[in-house]
Amino acid sequence: MTALSGITVVDVSGSIGTSYCAKLFADYGATVINLEPGTGFKTRTEPPFTPDGPDGETSALHAYLNTNKHSVVIDKLTHTQLGTLFDQADLILDDTNPIIEPPADSSRMTISWYGETGPMANFVGTDAQMYAMNGMLRMIGKPDAAPYIPTGYQAQIVGGATAFIGAMGQVLSRELGNIGKAQQLETSILESVMCFTDVGVISAHNTGIESSRMGVNRFPPTYPLGVFPCNDGWLGVTVLTPSQWHAFCELLDLQDLAEVPLFQSSVGRLEARDIIEPRFTEQLLKHSAEDLFYRGQNARIPLARVPTMEELFLVDQFVKRDAFCNADLGHTKLTVPSTPFRLYATPPTFGGPVATLGEHTETYTHG
Repeated sequence: MTALSGITVVDVSGSIGTSYCAKLFADYGATVINLEPGTGFKTRTEPPFTPDGPDGETSALHAYLNTNKHSVVIDKLTHTQLGTLFDQADLILDDTNPIIEPPADSSRMTISWYGETGPMANFVGTDAQMYAMNGMLRMIGKPDAAPYIPTGYQAQIVGGATAFIGAMGQVLSRELGNIGKAQQLETSILESVMCFTDVGVISAHNTGIESSRMGVNRFPPTYPLGVFPCNDGWLGVTVLTPSQWHAFCELLDLQDLAEVPLFQSSVGRLEARDIIEPRFTEQLLKHSAEDLFYRGQNARIPLARVPTMEELFLVDQFVKRDAFCNADLGHTKLTVPSTPFRLYATPPTFGGPVATLGEHTETYTHG
């Protein structure tokens, strides 16, 4: 038995948000059915792509999001078969533009960019918009240039994870008999990504202070804070307390900076960043990131070894924790992130097959 065996989830949109939400259900054993149009979910056309397979390029993003799910082409189902499938579903996932409108009395989670109501309900969003709207972009990049814009689909992934939390509450409540009728919930991706800046918003509201972009690896009030190069890679540095500052200076043979009165506070160090930063970055380049990481641990300094993409899959704690698994496309296997949380009595499935378009259609047309 898996944690969610016996639960059926139907995705009628195939957005990145609904696909990730459904992925978490599938990882823990729920039956997840992708109701796809004849051309497939849009995620099948999203980059990056694998090398050519027997049917041409395959979306690696789609593979990551859709292990252990069923693919059913909706046009192949009769009205009765479709109704039966919806009746059996414990949850239906959609966005504001579903492939088919779910029944009004279904248990439903809708994931949209800005929510289904309000002045921006009809706006079409992007991941970059979400970062701009939640204030993250304001602080990232050089002061005299445009801010750095993160790439990828992280905002939609966060929206899918947030939706999963709410949807799980609904599914469990029904399983336990606490609610007897179907519920219709919604998740705003914008509201979901506000979790990254909630402290900043509260601080700005309470103090009235408007922060400005100070440069790369400069995030007030903590300094030094960021990812810096060493002679063989990269090191994540966080130095906040006076004891951490003293240990950091000793680690890099910068004892003359350790006792400077201004440098005893993080804010003071930030004010003197143009003096401090050239000194410690020069010293970092003389050392191995791996060596500094372990020495920093012993000195109780929050340092982190930052792997390159090539090194990522070999990090010992990631290997031990099964942080990555395989998505099986038949002609090739991709290494992808595994589920982000663990239950140990009923563990998740790590990886699995990715269905071809319509692979399970006959299962739902012939019983």
